[in-house]
Amino acid sequence: MPIYRIAELNIRMEPKYRETIDRLAPYLTDSETADFTVKIDEEEFAAFCAKTDYPKRPDLNEGPYLYTHICKTILDQYDGFFFHSSALELDGEGYLFTARSGTGKSTHTANWRKVFGDRVVMINDDKPIIRKIGGRFYVCGTPWMGKSDIGCNRIAPIRAIYVLQRGETNRAEKISPGPVFKQLLEATLLPKTPESMTRLLGLFNELFTSADLILLTCNKDADAARTAYEAADRERSAP
Repeated sequence: MPIYRIAELNIRMEPKYRETIDRLAPYLTDSETADFTVKIDEEEFAAFCAKTDYPKRPDLNEGPYLYTHICKTILDQYDGFFFHSSALELDGEGYLFTARSGTGKSTHTANWRKVFGDRVVMINDDKPIIRKIGGRFYVCGTPWMGKSDIGCNRIAPIRAIYVLQRGETNRAEKISPGPVFKQLLEATLLPKTPESMTRLLGLFNELFTSADLILLTCNKDADAARTAYEAADRERSAP
């Protein structure tokens, strides 16, 4: 059974559909040792498919099913969780942008690429995993990257997390989690057990204590990227 390296973990899986096999291919590893295994339970998978937009397309649902189980295991055993966001790396540090659908996460990160050029690497445009490794939080690329399919297999220590909202002018301010906590929770997979929920809330608390949380009101102009970058550290200056 193949082993894939995702979020700095070796995961044993055996996908049977070409869509999933191709998507996972860049994450294949030669390691013979796995941290955990994800298997497909056929009855559970059928129920999973029935709740999706494509109930008769198991080939399209296999990947999301596997990813859901990966995220659950990482939360329960490996200090990590799924976080719906667009994530990039700039000068070795990770920046995440979360927003409700249609707000313009991808448009905003495209502006970072325009402003900062080759200094920017897209880690994942939609479905990264956040993990606490060695006492520090990292954003990790995954094979699932949303409609744009932009990302790669790498990780970066998290510098800042932005909550985006649309506006006529660009404005950014550091905030505490309280005012946006509901939205932050909506950006992850809520666990079904009290123990897992307690673990998730503990990781949230640690993450938003260690990284800047920034409310970013922005338009579609490239200057929005400069505003966001400067807000992460007022002592830095953008080009």
